Amino acid sequence: MNTAPLAFDEFARRMSDALDLEPDEVVADARFDEDLGLDSYDVVELLTLVEELGARLPDDVAVSVNTVGDLYREYEQRAAAR
Repeated sequence: MNTAPLAFDEFARRMSDALDLEPDEVVADARFDEDLGLDSYDVVELLTLVEELGARLPDDVAVSVNTVGDLYREYEQRAAAR
C-alpha cells in the first residue's frame, strides 16, 4: 500500500496527541528539549509514532533531529519513498 505522507498540520496534531502537548506548541521550529520539554523517553515515543506512520528513521538520523520540522522532513522524505 502506497500512501502519501501526512501534511505537516496532521503530523503535528498526531504528535501533540501522542505526547499530550498543546497543539499550538508543536510548530516546525520547536526544539524537543528546550521548547517542548521532551525527554529521551518522549523522543523514543515520537520515533515510534513516525514508524507507525510508515517511515523508519535510521539511528544516525534519529539522533540528529532536534526540532519538529527536522522530524517532519525526515518522516516526509522516507514516507514518500515507500
